[in-house]
Amino acid sequence: MISPPAQSVLDELNDIVRLDGAEFHVVASGGSVLELSLDLSNSECPECVLPAQLLVDLLTTRLAHADPDITEIRLHDPRQGDGSAPSGH
Repeated sequence: MISPPAQSVLDELNDIVRLDGAEFHVVASGGSVLELSLDLSNSECPECVLPAQLLVDLLTTRLAHADPDITEIRLHDPRQGDGSAPSGH
């Protein structure tokens, strides 16, 4: 579970990425790390969604203001073939 301010930011960012059919889901949270998955199952144009590293940068910046305890974001993006999660801190 993430803090209410962080959830509010995540909801706002979901409103933005939903325009391209994407959605963030919390996979895990603990300590300073927030792990998210990017769901593109409703997207007709996955390549239209911002690249993973830009999403991580945006998430990191916005969430740091909402919850200073979150210092690292890990994002699982199905568009990345090797399955690794780009992270930002």
